[in-house]
Amino acid sequence: VLAAVSICLAAGAYNYEDIIPQYCHVSKDWGSLPAKPAGATELIQVQAFIRHGARTLCSDDYCWNGDDVGNWTCKLNYLDNSISGTEPMTPYFRTEYLPGRNAIAGNCMTGQLVEDGFEMEQNNGRRLREAYIEREGFLPPTLMGLDVAGAEALLSFRSTDVPRTRQSGMALFSGLYPASSMGTLPYIPLKTMDFKQENMLVNAKVCPATAVATDEFFEGLPTKDQLMAQCKQLKPSQAFAKTSECFWYLQHVIDCLMSRMCPTVPFSPHNSTVPEDFMADGEQSFKTLWKFVDEAQWGYFKAMAKVGGFGSFASDYYSAVLQAVDASRGAAAIEAPKFMLWSGHDTGPMEPMYAALDLRPEPPYWPAFASMLVLELWKSDLGIVARWLSNGKVVAGPMPLDEFQDKVSAVVNSRKACHTDAGSLGSAPTPDVASCFRRAAAGWSMEAVAVVSAAGGVLATLGILGACKARMFRKEGRRSEDSNSDMS
Repeated sequence: VLAAVSICLAAGAYNYEDIIPQYCHVSKDWGSLPAKPAGATELIQVQAFIRHGARTLCSDDYCWNGDDVGNWTCKLNYLDNSISGTEPMTPYFRTEYLPGRNAIAGNCMTGQLVEDGFEMEQNNGRRLREAYIEREGFLPPTLMGLDVAGAEALLSFRSTDVPRTRQSGMALFSGLYPASSMGTLPYIPLKTMDFKQENMLVNAKVCPATAVATDEFFEGLPTKDQLMAQCKQLKPSQAFAKTSECFWYLQHVIDCLMSRMCPTVPFSPHNSTVPEDFMADGEQSFKTLWKFVDEAQWGYFKAMAKVGGFGSFASDYYSAVLQAVDASRGAAAIEAPKFMLWSGHDTGPMEPMYAALDLRPEPPYWPAFASMLVLELWKSDLGIVARWLSNGKVVAGPMPLDEFQDKVSAVVNSRKACHTDAGSLGSAPTPDVASCFRRAAAGWSMEAVAVVSAAGGVLATLGILGACKARMFRKEGRRSEDSNSDMS
């Protein structure tokens, strides 16, 4: 596997040496959130966006020969019942997956949230409680005395309709408001939608231009023959019909690796079932594959942002911001929720938001398990300001409200391109592939040139594309819950 690839990572650049503890979120806690900005006087609203916690392998697709060795063991499960209004109609039923009868070896479903993943999200909730209840007094310490309507006016919880994201959001809420603080509140509303209409992720049903841009990119890829040749080497049993399928297979291989190598995923035996070629020479092939897939995917999300792929979701959270601002000025008929939680995936809302708003200045771009992005709105001595926090650190702001509005409204307005020809690679306001390669050859990205001369083939192609932030690609249907989208 990847035995022919030998690429020296650029000196001084991030080389993915620590990608396992970073991506796997071995600490399971991002630490305390920063103190309020200088001059800030009062919180107006907090919105938190999360990727689900650690999970099992997301797909049972082919990884490599011998990928049936080892198994995943899950102890975290679900209790379900049915209600009418607020009254239970049935007892609780515990869901248990029969050992040896699942798509992946063991007693877990594909993509199932695991115990460490639940703990990660619970710690996220505790850090939010520490900051916004204990330190700032922004949220009430308990929900006692509130009915469902009162809780919903205070708190908003939205998730993709996927078990691991719903359960991750529940875990966060249990850290923010432990059971002892719930009073007689029978439940907290969880808002979701049919996954085929989900706008937290790239979705051609929501933004058709993303499909046009994706298809044109692949039809015009100058090195697609080399791309297909590399995938044929890795997976000789499959005749890849599209070059996009080839890339998403490489992405899937990373999931195959991380779900076996992450200490936070209950797979046994760790590492020893990974092909030796990935582990040889200081895990050089493993780190190289990570680097180029990470950079290529980052370029893909940057490109999808430019053709309007994230405008619909940006409109959702931005409208809540405007409502909160109006309420703070006494100009809103209805108060906005003080706290909003959006629970999803690495592929949405996390990395798309990083890319669209430039919140991740350097690699690794791929969001770790239980990544948490927090948007704060504050009254301050200088007016209303906004601040972005990522995994416990300030990544943007505090910025004046006007500056924040300019940035986010640009993403919202990009959705105008969704139903026009602006989704075409030929007409979108980003460099085409040929132009990207010319800039690389002219010294625009010396690292990309070094990659090409050192290796060639798929990983070299992906290196250039990632460095150029070229339009990358999306395998149609991979982002659906039905297929338990890879790395999501």
